[in-house]
Amino acid sequence: MSAVPSPFVWDQTFCVANDEINNQHKRLFELIDALDKNRTCAQTLKDLLDLVTVHFKTEEDKFAQVGWENAKAHKEVHDKFVQDALAVKVVDDAVINFLKEWLVHHIQGEDMKYKGKL
Repeated sequence: MSAVPSPFVWDQTFCVANDEINNQHKRLFELIDALDKNRTCAQTLKDLLDLVTVHFKTEEDKFAQVGWENAKAHKEVHDKFVQDALAVKVVDDAVINFLKEWLVHHIQGEDMKYKGKL
């Protein structure tokens, strides 16, 4: 797995061979970067959490459609992230670093497991 990119933008190393999911991943990168640049913007945080919910549902629905064998474990990772993200009250360096590292490692570690299977 690679380090967190700087600038924080999606590139082909994050491609999971599914346009809908890739586009959602690109938008997650954009929203995390926007939140990093304006940490007091409650709307950006809300938009990020809303997209996370939509994105996780998109992935999980696709897992169900193809009967992907790792769906349950992957959903558990999603659920833990949502629990952690909803606990955020103040966006500081630790939160930004957590979001960036989690997204990068989740895509390159977990999401690559379904590449070519959805």
